[in-house]
Amino acid sequence: MRNMVYNSFPLINEWGCSSVGRVSEWHSEGRGFDSLQLHFFRSFIQVMKKNRFPLLLLLLSFLFISPLIPDNGSIKDSKKKVEAFGRVKFKQNVPVKFLGRNEMKAYIGEWFEREYPRELVEKEALFIRLMGFVDGKPTDIREQRKRVLMENTGGVYNEKNGELLVLEEDGNTDSMNNSVIVHELRHAIQDQHLDLHKLLSERPPSDFDDRRLSLLAALEGDATFIMLQVSDFDSELLQSDYASDSLLSYSPTGNYAQLSSAPEIIKQQFIMPYLEGVKFIDAIFQKKKWDGISLVMRELPLSSEQILHPEKYLAKEKPLAVTIDSRPAGFTLVHAGVIGEFYLNILLKASGRYIDQAEGWGGDQFEIFSNAASGKTCLLWESVWDKEDYCNSFYQEFKRFIEKKFGFDFRQGKTKDIDFIAGNSGNDYFFIHKTGNRIFYVRSDDRTQINDFIRGGHYD
Repeated sequence: MRNMVYNSFPLINEWGCSSVGRVSEWHSEGRGFDSLQLHFFRSFIQVMKKNRFPLLLLLLSFLFISPLIPDNGSIKDSKKKVEAFGRVKFKQNVPVKFLGRNEMKAYIGEWFEREYPRELVEKEALFIRLMGFVDGKPTDIREQRKRVLMENTGGVYNEKNGELLVLEEDGNTDSMNNSVIVHELRHAIQDQHLDLHKLLSERPPSDFDDRRLSLLAALEGDATFIMLQVSDFDSELLQSDYASDSLLSYSPTGNYAQLSSAPEIIKQQFIMPYLEGVKFIDAIFQKKKWDGISLVMRELPLSSEQILHPEKYLAKEKPLAVTIDSRPAGFTLVHAGVIGEFYLNILLKASGRYIDQAEGWGGDQFEIFSNAASGKTCLLWESVWDKEDYCNSFYQEFKRFIEKKFGFDFRQGKTKDIDFIAGNSGNDYFFIHKTGNRIFYVRSDDRTQINDFIRGGHYD
């Protein structure tokens, strides 16, 4: 996938502002805290740090308490802070509109109807089911994602019309959620310098594609990082581990039921861009300071591997292109994409803990085919790994996952000197072939297709 390089993201001090002096000024006045509240907040953070609370809890707790902190400034002051802390100026004014909860829900509902077409939803649902992210029963991911967003959104920046919308329960701007406003204002700056609509349109449309996920993580991570900079948040806390399952009750809107009950992949797609994104941005900042942030905005990440391993981004380790040569006879391609390291880890996630089972991922490609006459489907997935050891490790974990998920044991097979494993669970048939640092996987409800891949061999 192409990665556009944008050189129109200059540092603010290149435009004549003193970066150090300006930041010190904003740290000492007008930030929406009086001295007692600032002392309380810093003490709260230290308690959280001492007790090793994970990052997401810290972020959500901050968002949760921020409406209780009165805002002594104005929207204009918030814009100045975002410029000063983020080192980039607005090119034009950003209108800010406050909506009540019902108005915000209505806005998101209308956006979903307009921007999330049924055709894309059906493709994503098919991918999620066939790859094994959810059980075999149909999943209405459109309605689930819609409910999650409606119940957990505090602000929205619309990159198509440049409008910033903020949830405001009581209509009193003195108690607005300042952190949400700062976060969304940073998105406005990103848009004015980078054209977010264009950037998003250059990546695959599915949020469950690794290439789009990495872009979202960079953008949301940057906005969250600036929000925390403005709030004097301790950046050392950003690299801690987390277990998101135990943290959802701290949702800043208080409506966490929809998020906590959503399938893991939907839950993590919602959380990852903020959580892993800000950890990525902070890691880049620790290495390269503001030049590093500017670099990320000019040369946006291409994979979740780069997000999870910032050193690979700095080393310019790009994902490898994978081409699947096989084509099931009589079937039509209906969907394709890249799963990537993060979603593969979510696929294999066990015991509520995130473990990097897909370490050493180099690249992958999935393709889904269907036969209109028979209604049969066929998923092909091929991956390449940095080293054979990484490939072997993932292969064993993936094999165990498939066997446990679908309740069968693979059987060894061999045909024309090609080793493979295959098996079936009811009307679902599975085939895996590993060679060197590559894995080729097939799932189909058409046994004929599996036998074609076996090329005349037998496994039962």
